[in-house]
Order: sequence, then structure tokens, then C-alpha cells
Amino acid sequence: MIVASYTDSLSTLVKNIQRQPSSKGIHSPYLFRLFAPGTVYASALAQNMSGRENTEDEELLLNQAINEQLNIAYVLTPQLFSSTQRELMNAGRLLSDLDSPIEETALLAETQEEIIIPDVAIEAIEPEVKKPNFWTLKGNGSLQFTQTYFSDNWYQGGEKNYAMLGQLTAEANYDNKRRVQWDNKFEAQLGFQTSETDQYHKFKATSNLLRLTSSLGIKAVGHWNYAAQIQLETQPYKSYKANSPDITAAFLSPLYVRSSIGMDYIIKKKRFEGKLHLAPLSYVITYVNRDELIDRYGIDPGHNSKHEWGPNVEFTFTYHMWKNVSWASRLYWFSNFHLTRIEWENTINFTINKYLSTKLFLYPRFDDSSDKYRAGENHDGTFLMFKEWFSLGLNYDF
Repeated sequence: MIVASYTDSLSTLVKNIQRQPSSKGIHSPYLFRLFAPGTVYASALAQNMSGRENTEDEELLLNQAINEQLNIAYVLTPQLFSSTQRELMNAGRLLSDLDSPIEETALLAETQEEIIIPDVAIEAIEPEVKKPNFWTLKGNGSLQFTQTYFSDNWYQGGEKNYAMLGQLTAEANYDNKRRVQWDNKFEAQLGFQTSETDQYHKFKATSNLLRLTSSLGIKAVGHWNYAAQIQLETQPYKSYKANSPDITAAFLSPLYVRSSIGMDYIIKKKRFEGKLHLAPLSYVITYVNRDELIDRYGIDPGHNSKHEWGPNVEFTFTYHMWKNVSWASRLYWFSNFHLTRIEWENTINFTINKYLSTKLFLYPRFDDSSDKYRAGENHDGTFLMFKEWFSLGLNYDF
């Protein structure tokens, strides 16, 4: 309504201007008042009080016509006017010292040359549609010098030493931000030590792990997902007893295949990310391809594998405690209602710079299915084992 009223007023003014015998009014400086920010001008109010003067001067007639339109706008649309002429003059926005009239200049449209557009065929541009990428790829590689400690009853054997350790972690995670989340993680560790006390081996493996975990989640409610998980774990190199040619573990001896169905609870905070996997039903296959190690891992003679059913809980998280200190942990629990296995892996990473870091690894393990406990060998009254190493070396995130 306001726009229509103002437009009608301008149309009336244009008709009045067009009736003038010349076109000088089109270039009059008084016209700016119609298009400048809303201002109450004293000249318009004075004319409204005294009436129009009889004159044949074109500029004066135009000024009076503009004043009439302003007075109409003051009455019909007062909300459009927020300042007065005195306020503008005090602010220095009006020029009152112009002694000579503004010279007329040719209209811009009259001075422009004709623009010739060449007759060129314009090819149709096909829009490029990019699909969103729901994959997140990340990883970490490190080469560390380590100081390692093993408890005397560590299930794979070992001795206190200084060694070198290489680690690789790679993740490929899919999340469509709606219903499907698929996490894949590969972990590899291989460390060697020299041993002056071992008469059979100049060096042997200290850290020995290959593990692939794949978890598929379907959105349930809130932070909960329906989840199915499978995990394969073995080691790439042979492990030996101290001062003995006997092998305690090797590639595919054992191979753990753990599958489970349950629920995942996803936690994502500013400095904390974690996932709790609760599986009332899980299935664990322990496979050994070396006959001499079958009994060590509780497999019946004449078989190369054993099968276990039971509940399973796994909790993994990463906590950025401070700017350069992070804590990554994995807590695993499984029971077949007769035997119990608990593993708690903890890596505390102290970042020095982009390429250097210090790591502390703590790994308590409870396993009452160990062969030497069942056989009563070297029983010290506890099923708890412990492994620790402290390292300084190269580190790179990608």
C-alpha cells in the first residue's frame, strides 16, 4: 500500500514535469529529495503553510511540485521519515554554499555507442552434480624405540628389554548421517628385541599383532545403533619362549574370529569419542594351524579349532586430555559361561611435534583359559597378566 501510494505520487510529478515547455527540470538538483532517505524538509512545510507562489520560473515550479508530493507523503506515510533538515545540516550532509547552478550534462544513454553483440552460438552448459562423500579415511604410523616389561606369566612369553617397535593404524569409516554407519579399522604392531641371555635367538618379536575390525550399525534411537561386528586377530611373526626353541605363537596360530550381534552406543563430545558395543550373542572361533600349539590354546586333540558362544562387551574410546596428550583405549570382555577373557589395552600418546611422540602402552589381561593354568604349570595364584612398554620415536598422522 505504501509503495503504491508513493508510486502514484511520483507518476503525478512526472506528468507535471512533462507538461513543462523544456526538459531542464529533469536535471534539477531538487529531485534528490524524492529518492534520498526520508527527511522532513522545512521548505516543504513552509510552502504548505503559505501556499504556492505565482511564477513562470521552471525550476521554482518544479521545486513547488516536489514540495507538494513531499507534503502528501508526510501525511500518508509518516513512518518513512526518520530525520529532519536541521539534523542533516548539523551532520554536514547538505551543501548550502552552491552559488552557481549545476551544469547540464548529456544523459548517459545518449552518449553510449551502439553495442554490437556478435552472432556466436553459445553451447549449453551441463551442470556438474557431485555426490556427497560419506567416507572418512585416516590413519597413523609410528616407529618407536621402546623399553618393555612383561610379567613372568605373560601368555605369549617375553623378557624385559629395549627394542624397536613399528605400528600402523588405518581407518575407513562410512556414515551417511541418517541411518547407516560402517566402521573399519586395521591395526598392525611388530616389535623386535635383541637378547644377550637367549642362546637360541639373537632377536625375537615382542609386540606382535594383526587385527581387523568391521562394525555395521543401523540407526535405532538417539545414540543407539543396531550393530553387527566381526573381528579377526592374529600375529605376523613367531614368538618363542625365552631360552627355548619352542614356539608359543605364530601367524594363524592362533587366529581369533569374533562375530557378534547387539547394540552400539555412540559417544561424541568435544574431546571424547567412544563406542560401547553390547552383544548378548557372540561367536568366537579359535583356529590354530600348528599341531604343536593345539593343546596350548585349549583345542581338543585331532582338531584345529574350537568354538565358543557367549555374551561380549567391547568399549573403545579416544580421549584428548590436553592439547598434546591423548589416551586411546580398548576394553574387551568375553565369557562362554565357563571361562572368561578380559583385555584392556591403553595407549597414552604424548605429542612432541608433528613427527615426534612419546608413547606409554599398558595392557593388563585376564585369561583363565590359558593352557598352563589348566595344566597347573607355574601357577602363582592369579590369572592376571600384564604388559607395558614406553617409547620415543617417529610418529605421523594421515
